[in-house]
Amino acid sequence: MPWLVFWLIAQDIAGSHGCLKCNADAMAVVKEFKDIYLDKHLFWNPQLKAKLKADLDNFLEELPHQEIDQKKYMAVIDDFSLADLGAHFKRCLKHIMENEVKEAQLHKEMDSCFQKLLTVFHELLPRVATHHCSNECGVMSYVLTHCFTCLVRTYTCNKKYRCGERRIQVEMDEDLVLDCALQWHKFSQSVKKYIFYRVVKGKLQPMSSSMDSFLVKKEVNVNDSGRYRCDMADLKGTVSSYLDFLVQVVPAVGKTTWFPRPSHTTMTVPLALGISSRAPPPQADFSVWIVIGGTGGLFVFIVLAFLFAYFRRKKGKEDEEDDDDDESESESGSSELVAM
Repeated sequence: MPWLVFWLIAQDIAGSHGCLKCNADAMAVVKEFKDIYLDKHLFWNPQLKAKLKADLDNFLEELPHQEIDQKKYMAVIDDFSLADLGAHFKRCLKHIMENEVKEAQLHKEMDSCFQKLLTVFHELLPRVATHHCSNECGVMSYVLTHCFTCLVRTYTCNKKYRCGERRIQVEMDEDLVLDCALQWHKFSQSVKKYIFYRVVKGKLQPMSSSMDSFLVKKEVNVNDSGRYRCDMADLKGTVSSYLDFLVQVVPAVGKTTWFPRPSHTTMTVPLALGISSRAPPPQADFSVWIVIGGTGGLFVFIVLAFLFAYFRRKKGKEDEEDDDDDESESESGSSELVAM
């Protein structure tokens, strides 16, 4: 990459700043640490305060000058890696301030913080070089920040737009999932939305457009077989790459589906229909008879109960009448005895 080497030499001549100085959030924490925390906790020791401030500035300046393999380190950083680096640095300084570290222990904690950040830096920067122009197809657009000058530039890697064809076989009545994501998409600034089409007689029929890289079509049938296409585009709708899908819907494996027998004009017997795999075999329906039997039983029970109560009441009245007759006879007998 001669253009990049020339650019790096030019920026080195212009001056040095350091990757972390390109992160506004990280610099805000540095300002808080130097101007507030150190001034408050080391106001009585100006020499130590000045030394710690100088150590912090030197670390930020020397960070991008690490001895990393030139094939893995180009002195540039992408937005994702810069955000990770800044987050680790902020977390380290915040830990010192929240724990109220003071005096000699403060110098030790800062050295430990610098060592941890160096480790993170050695892990992040090679990743940037690995992702550079990692697209196998399409147009990959990415933004890089120069670690020495904080200048931001946008680059593109242009390759063939068509990213191949995926053959998908799905069983009938199952869900069809078209996944359009490629590995390099998350590192590209140009891929922001996915547009799905159904290809019918060479023409594109739009199906959906969203930030999701997949499309789900519920319970497909044989009519859903055919060709589909997915475009990866930016927010303006400019296509950066596209992917084709060839879908074949096949009968469900391991499921028994009975189909009607072929019809004939001379058929003399009724057509026998089989049993669908999606429904249980037909069974005798006794629910009506259960309802009728339950209702009839309840009715008979009420009638019998009514008759029982009626006859019991009637018998009670007859017993009372017999008792009255006996009492009358006994009273008349007593009267006759008295008269004699």
